[in-house]
Amino acid sequence: MTWETIRNLIHDEWVILLLLLVWSVAGVAVICERIYSLWRVLAKSEVFKRRVIEAVEKGDLAKATALCETATDPLGEVFGRGLRVFARTPQKTTEAVNSQRIVALAGFKRYLWALGTVGSSAPFVGLFGTVVGILKAFQSMSQAGTGGFKVVSQGIAAALVATAAGLLVAIYAIIAYNYFVAKVGAIGVQYKVFCEEFLLVLGEYGRAQADPVVAPPAQAPGKAPPS
Repeated sequence: MTWETIRNLIHDEWVILLLLLVWSVAGVAVICERIYSLWRVLAKSEVFKRRVIEAVEKGDLAKATALCETATDPLGEVFGRGLRVFARTPQKTTEAVNSQRIVALAGFKRYLWALGTVGSSAPFVGLFGTVVGILKAFQSMSQAGTGGFKVVSQGIAAALVATAAGLLVAIYAIIAYNYFVAKVGAIGVQYKVFCEEFLLVLGEYGRAQADPVVAPPAQAPGKAPPS
């Protein structure tokens, strides 16, 4: 393909190519943003979970609440709501933690719809440009009054570039979309395990507070214990 052909393609199909360029930039932006947001999220959540559970095991709910309030980890919102509900209505703690966990997982899926839209629509945008280019090639042939493969081959070859560009955008967008969906699924499974550990420790703390150890009554001086 010559530079003249490329210039003609850009001149004739600039709307389609501009739309594919916007699709491509949007897809790359979403990929970079999701990589930044999901980078080492499980490792950070594991460390945060361990600190909160250690505080609850020691009976220091104030420290656990402070850790949740100052945390930048999404798990902080989950545990924080659980601690707040536990202080008021302990029987609703599990429901509160699970509902907040679902909200946190929804945040991990942010903008994935845009990436899926780019991957599914880019081939059709490119195909539309190709169809328009082929129609223009045949129209030029009819106006020139000549026929044959040599007349239309250059126009068709240039039009197919739009399809190739659309497929290229779709390929990396779909691969990235599937990767992030699998990544969020794995995070969801691990977050469920974290929440179950948290609820178990919190439940043990609640039972310990409800059933304190009662010390045996002190005996009067000089009085023998009953036989």
